[in-house]
Amino acid sequence: KSNMIFKYIQEPTLDALLRSRDALIYFNRCIDQMGWRLPPRTAKNWWLYYLWTLAVLVFVFIFVPYGLIMTGIKEFKNFTTTDLFTYVQVPVNTNASIMKSIFVLFMRARFAKAQKMMDVMDSRCVKMEEKSQVHRAAALCNRVVIIYHGIYFGYLTVAVTGALIIRKSPFCVYNPLVNAKDHFYVAITIEAVTMAGIIMANLILDVYPIIYVVVLRTHMGLLSQRIKELRSDTDKGEDQHYAELVECVKDHQLIVEYGNTLRPMISATMFIQLLSVGLLLGLAAVSMQFYNTTMERLVSGTYTIAILSQTFPFCYVCEQVSSDCDSLTNTLFHSCWLGAERRYRTTMLYFIHNVQQSILFTAGGIFPICLNTNIKMAKFAFSVVTIVNKMDLAEKLR
Repeated sequence: KSNMIFKYIQEPTLDALLRSRDALIYFNRCIDQMGWRLPPRTAKNWWLYYLWTLAVLVFVFIFVPYGLIMTGIKEFKNFTTTDLFTYVQVPVNTNASIMKSIFVLFMRARFAKAQKMMDVMDSRCVKMEEKSQVHRAAALCNRVVIIYHGIYFGYLTVAVTGALIIRKSPFCVYNPLVNAKDHFYVAITIEAVTMAGIIMANLILDVYPIIYVVVLRTHMGLLSQRIKELRSDTDKGEDQHYAELVECVKDHQLIVEYGNTLRPMISATMFIQLLSVGLLLGLAAVSMQFYNTTMERLVSGTYTIAILSQTFPFCYVCEQVSSDCDSLTNTLFHSCWLGAERRYRTTMLYFIHNVQQSILFTAGGIFPICLNTNIKMAKFAFSVVTIVNKMDLAEKLR
């Protein structure tokens, strides 16, 4: 039974090899749960799914922002310092999530286009070893989705448990229908369910760049292996060698086009994410100074881990893509092209020139997405802490 549940994260076997698009199986299930993949109107009971989509939109993207604004208006004067810092963090993350959702919604056709390209890239994988590598990449992507579920919903569980112990609202979302003082458990349940929607939206928006770029890296690795094997088989004639080189050029063009398809989406969502991460880490660090109970500190600690996982893994993957591009150029230059006929060498020079242009992902077209950028943004957190300490806000707010 467990093999059936986790069959998309298993090691490759001859009878069950995953393709590149299978890297999205668990990810697509998350999208379905959020109601973001509308079925055609010819499908059975399609209207039920449309109703579910509407309910999610109303509760997650209208009720939560409304609740947060109303909390600020109605409860602000009664806030303790810890309430204030808990409250300030939630709107920043929620608004970032909503903005990212809007961008992805408008560009969602790019997902389908990229998946078609995955199938074309897969069609070039003929050898068993290549198919196994594609399978391992797909399984890794599905594992990433499971790990993110653990981190994000682990935070939600800790936050709700902490709220139940301290008997305080976990996210400060105002509810016009239920008074938390009279119906504490009902209010917390509603808050936890709606915030689970925001967290699931965040999970989808933070995981998709990792999955799509891990697939890109895999196919770059496979292309590198094919380049190493160029002109190594002495039984083949010059025409066959030339045909194989042309296929490698086409593979590289497809990988570049695949990256270009995803770039506008990744650029927009990562720009918002990297800008908010410094502020969120700063607020989390400041709030640690005010929290008196171990439970509150534990919640803040798990929250910090969740924020770091919003940007750090993807920045790491982008860093790897950059080094992959460099090693691809070297592999190409050191392949067996000396002594080849003229058209082969001419095509080779054209190919080397093209490969030297790295596949770069930038945030908002302004700064490159890499570990250095992530560290710079995280340093902003120290600025937030310094400002709060210099202004002596801690004492003033107590």
